[in-house]
Amino acid sequence: MEYLLPITAVVGGIVLLVAGGDWLVIHAAHLATAHRVPKTVVGAVVIGFGTSLPELVVSLLAAWKGSPGIAIGNVVGSNIANIGLILGIAALLAPLYMPRRVLRWDLPIGLLAIVLLLFAVGRSGEISRVDGLVLLGGFTVYLWGSIRFTRATRRADAPEGDPAKGTGRDLLWIAVGIVTIAVGAQLLVWGAEELAELLDKSGLVIGLTVVALGTSLPELAALLAAVRHKEADLALGNIAGSNLFNLLFILGLTATVHPPIPVRDEMIQRDFPVAAILSVLAFPIFSRARRVGRWQGALLLACYAGFIYWVWAWPSR
Repeated sequence: MEYLLPITAVVGGIVLLVAGGDWLVIHAAHLATAHRVPKTVVGAVVIGFGTSLPELVVSLLAAWKGSPGIAIGNVVGSNIANIGLILGIAALLAPLYMPRRVLRWDLPIGLLAIVLLLFAVGRSGEISRVDGLVLLGGFTVYLWGSIRFTRATRRADAPEGDPAKGTGRDLLWIAVGIVTIAVGAQLLVWGAEELAELLDKSGLVIGLTVVALGTSLPELAALLAAVRHKEADLALGNIAGSNLFNLLFILGLTATVHPPIPVRDEMIQRDFPVAAILSVLAFPIFSRARRVGRWQGALLLACYAGFIYWVWAWPSR
């Protein structure tokens, strides 16, 4: 019975995060397309930010409540889940083609961010306020490049839309989604902390697995919807954009407002390298024919399953 309340809080928090993320993504995407923003930018920036909002709220709240393992484990675990689990599932369902913008812009920046972050934490064992500000600077560069791409391609491939139609309704549902995510994050963080104590596991393990998977569900829902409607640009742009938001904005903002974030040795030895390897693995998969096939999806899923086993088998205390 002692597990019942924490598990209920975790499940309830995940349900609220998914519902709030779904409302946010749907209406943010509708608002963006009404203003003729290209699909690749909608996927990477608008939907990528919307589906990453659960990670943002959970990480900030966890750091504020003194649970840095949950905060950083959530970010890194979500990035690993986005590539290994979510992209793997989507590729098994249908082959996915990589947009050139994601291949030439989002993926290289994401890989560079992981390498620089691994260097920083390996040197000091923590993510300082200076590191956070550097990450936020990288996020600014990423946004600047995305805005330039939007301006350059708006006339070429942006859909027609009426900016005035439904704007008020979209803004209302976006606000409802944000509030729902905030409430869900509170439940999820509390439940995760309680489970960590009951299972005698560190907050990092819970953050990398349970919390990361829960906060990644909006990305999974958005990607499956995009695949179902044959919107590959939205699907792959969402994954790449979400990972960049997680690393550059969420981790950068968390380290800036609540420094420093201590990084445990096992994260330096295991989790950051796994995130880097999966990011590198994306390049040969995507660059040959700009296509993710079913066998690549199976490989990514196998890598994610191996990572989860490794995390739970690794001595955490």
